Amino acid sequence: MYLRRLECPSPTRPSPLPSALRRCALVASLLVLACKGDPGAGPGVTEPEVGVDPLPGAPEAVPATVADSPTAPPGADGAALPWTSAPLMEGVQVLANYDSALLVLPLVDGARDYRAFALVNGVKVSVPVAGQEQVDGALVHCAGYRQHNAKAQATLELLRQLDVTALSGPTRVVVEAVDAACPFPGVIGSEHGVVDVTNNVEVKDAAKGLHEVYTADEIRTRYGSLIVNGHGPGPRPGAQAAPVAPRVLARTTLLITPRAAPTAPSDFFDGFTENDQPKLVGSVKGYDRAQNPRRYMNAKWNFYTYGSELTQFFVDRGQLHTLIADVGQDVFASNIAYPKHPAKLYDEGYLHVSYEVASDATSRRYWWISLCGAATEGATMEADGALKGSIIQTPFFHQEDGQNPSIELWNCLQVFPRDGWPFTLAPSNKRPESDIRVMVNLANKPTRSSVVNVSPDQYHEPNIAAPGWFRTQDAAGKLLAPILDDQMLIAPRARYDLYVRRGRVVLYVNGQQRLCNDFPSVKLTMAEAAVGFGQVLYHSAGERIEFFSDSNDRTGQRYYLQNTPFMDERSWDNLGLQENVAAPPTFDPSVCYTYKG
Repeated sequence: MYLRRLECPSPTRPSPLPSALRRCALVASLLVLACKGDPGAGPGVTEPEVGVDPLPGAPEAVPATVADSPTAPPGADGAALPWTSAPLMEGVQVLANYDSALLVLPLVDGARDYRAFALVNGVKVSVPVAGQEQVDGALVHCAGYRQHNAKAQATLELLRQLDVTALSGPTRVVVEAVDAACPFPGVIGSEHGVVDVTNNVEVKDAAKGLHEVYTADEIRTRYGSLIVNGHGPGPRPGAQAAPVAPRVLARTTLLITPRAAPTAPSDFFDGFTENDQPKLVGSVKGYDRAQNPRRYMNAKWNFYTYGSELTQFFVDRGQLHTLIADVGQDVFASNIAYPKHPAKLYDEGYLHVSYEVASDATSRRYWWISLCGAATEGATMEADGALKGSIIQTPFFHQEDGQNPSIELWNCLQVFPRDGWPFTLAPSNKRPESDIRVMVNLANKPTRSSVVNVSPDQYHEPNIAAPGWFRTQDAAGKLLAPILDDQMLIAPRARYDLYVRRGRVVLYVNGQQRLCNDFPSVKLTMAEAAVGFGQVLYHSAGERIEFFSDSNDRTGQRYYLQNTPFMDERSWDNLGLQENVAAPPTFDPSVCYTYKG
């Protein structure tokens, strides 16, 4: 087993010590927390009260089209279904996507969850107990609750936005407000898997045991339908929740037509509509950085995994799903997907990198976008898209003496979110629950001398926070809104548009410009770039301990505490690359921050 290299904020405000000394302090602080203990299942298992999500909107959504007989629609074959009585849910809005749709829902008194399912062949409705409704044979999408990198509050925040996937052409979709949380059906995978947490001494007894991955068929057998994004917790962390037939508080039926697939020229696009499953190619080199290094491949992608006890890449429901568990709940694990052709970069035009992924991030699990490439064209990828080098992420990669992920010391750009900061910061005097870091790794530098954090130093004080995008900012550098606090979600996915040229990064989130970061003194030098869409899970047992820290209480991460404590699952969609494009019409260059190091 590899030595753990802890990556957490310390229980006190850090001093500007050298990185090695800070790490020693962090080790000591985590040992204190481990002795203090994990209360077990964590907060929320006893079903706290449910309140209103404070951020319900999607500005581009429009009023939904209501189908005939919306409170008692017939089945796909035209036959009547035994729906329970429920009033009409009014005011639903919809934002159509290529093979999915985002629903924005109204307030319904007493609702503990919302669910939606398409009325396709095989969907059945029954009433096992008077007033309670069971749905079988469906793909049931649930809203769930907002997560927080902050202390858990007594009231959950029920989301009023819900993503419905696997749509093909005009589809009738039933939407219901229900009086019980959708049950957590277990981690969904392409095949059954088990992670044994029995022997990790950092994990308290309540969370020990076998943590399982279930196939869609296994979940349908237990629950009658495939439930996606159920948050209702099981009897212990990671366990499936009991099936529930809820009472329906309001219902409507919508006619949803997804948007046509993109027809504009694109150098690469994958909406994952084909059943092209990644296949294991074999082991790759891990050097001294990672255990269990392996490569998978399908027609469009190469997939790499490092440090994983359990890894799955699979295509289902019109999305790419990536699942990872770190070895022994103890090491740095990563999954990375690369399109099979490298992308070109320009001094003026932009490489447009588009992707959709849910963005709830902690200091130890998050999505990660990388662009790494050789100095010579043609030296980055083999003909089958396999990397000619090795890109392996390591602990503390984001610190000033972190390692270049490229073993061959290629030039790299890295963009990734994390968990903000545990203390209140201006201008709102609230703690930021998210941050984004933009980093460049200089080519051919010694192994721990390549890191240049080009993000703004928004607080100008090493005792407060390292450089990073904790807030958006205006042209004068005035700090404004939190950078990603509105995206602390297990679902739905956020839409990201990353525009990259050799000296600039621009990031849009759901069509809104969030950051512009210039770095003219350390422009990207690679001749071409392997674009990686990745996820990180680092020392999940340590993460669980840290959630309960007095000085950085993050028990508001209920889903990770209760449902997926030792695995990370990400669903990706509509991943694309387009070379040498202009910035969007809404781009405001006046707010660009310039790194002057």
